[in-house]
Amino acid sequence: MDTSIFARQGKYLMLALDHRGSLKKLLNPGDPGAVQDVQVIGLKERILRSLKDQFSGVLLDPIFGLPAYKKALGEQDGTPYILSLEESGYEEREGDRYSKLQYEAKQLKEWGASGTKLLLYFDPQGKSAEHQIDVAKTALEASRGQNIPLFLEVVTYGKTRDSASAGEATLQAMRMLLARGVKPDVWKLEFPGSAELAKEITELAADTPWILLTRGVSFEQFAKELQTSVENGARGFLAGRAVWQEVMEFRGEEQEKFLNETVPSRFRKISQIAFRV
Repeated sequence: MDTSIFARQGKYLMLALDHRGSLKKLLNPGDPGAVQDVQVIGLKERILRSLKDQFSGVLLDPIFGLPAYKKALGEQDGTPYILSLEESGYEEREGDRYSKLQYEAKQLKEWGASGTKLLLYFDPQGKSAEHQIDVAKTALEASRGQNIPLFLEVVTYGKTRDSASAGEATLQAMRMLLARGVKPDVWKLEFPGSAELAKEITELAADTPWILLTRGVSFEQFAKELQTSVENGARGFLAGRAVWQEVMEFRGEEQEKFLNETVPSRFRKISQIAFRV
């Protein structure tokens, strides 16, 4: 399925702003439950305003991100967005992580989404692997049924990840998903750890683009990881916390300066990196 709507000159310069529980923890580490919805929406709105016209597409959650998008950019802006299918977080059973779908692709399309996204925690050797594959298959079929693309975010953990690099675990996860017919429209992946493994991911992904996620690393680290990734086949990024996560370290004018100067400057830098290859 064509995903060029989310790219500029073939490069995905995308902003991740689908955080829910993790953003509440950022706003109030001591008591996330005390954070009001309006606070989360307000912060997302400010981030979106600071980067307006820079990103080629944005990942949002329906609860906080979509209202913030409408406030920041307006109903008729036209910048395409994808919405999250899954419940925030995961259910843990004996160390294994189980994802659950919260929304229907049809519902997300009715809300204006041009695509869907599924975050899939994956341990290739874990008991939950088959369940996770089934969830991904359901998400893919539902998205196909609505004629909109699925961005599949694979985050590895557990036994395989402990004994191998992130890239090796990701490759194993991708092979298992592809073997079961799960071929998303875009792979959203962790930094594989080396240029060699990035090349292997590119070869395995074949005609499906893969883009880099940030996983909350520092901006400086993400910029280096992105450089290695795009030099070896990645088609861009879907960047979140690495761009803006220090926002709550500032107050007043310093916070405004961070949002209006530092955040846009960072996004320009990673966009330039994406276009170097």
